Amino acid sequence: MQLSLSGIQLRAMFVTPAMTIVLLGASLAARGQSAPPGSPDKIKEELVTIEREIGRANLECDYKYFDRIEGEDVIFTDANGGLTDKKQDMAGEKDCHSHKTDGTYEVDEAAVRLYGGTAVGTARVTTTHKNKEGKMVVHRSRFTDVFVWRHERWELVAGHSSRTPEPKP
Repeated sequence: MQLSLSGIQLRAMFVTPAMTIVLLGASLAARGQSAPPGSPDKIKEELVTIEREIGRANLECDYKYFDRIEGEDVIFTDANGGLTDKKQDMAGEKDCHSHKTDGTYEVDEAAVRLYGGTAVGTARVTTTHKNKEGKMVVHRSRFTDVFVWRHERWELVAGHSSRTPEPKP
């Protein structure tokens, strides 16, 4: 038995999968999901820098930074289980300056895992600030942030923070 395929049948066999790949790639590119440039180490370094900038922006009430780095679909889960979206986060700007104090925001034990155009970052944070009585208060927490590469930049799309117990003396 001999199998005979016409030129049209052969082209259909090879063009259809090729077109599927091209269309899939175009679809991802249109959504801004291209892969970020640079080596994995450079990308991780960039994301840790973004995490430190988030801390700076918190201390300085820099909501322009949050508007740039947060995706429109960002969702944040706080240590008490509360949820905040971008609109709610940006509304906090009006109150930020009224309770702003000198403080610090230190990131350590940072780790970043890359999954193509998605990254998951975790770290420990130690913050200090003065309370209403002028006493220095220290808080420690851990966070997990999820970033996606969109529109040729990293956007924060999800975050979670949990308080950690104070070290025992």
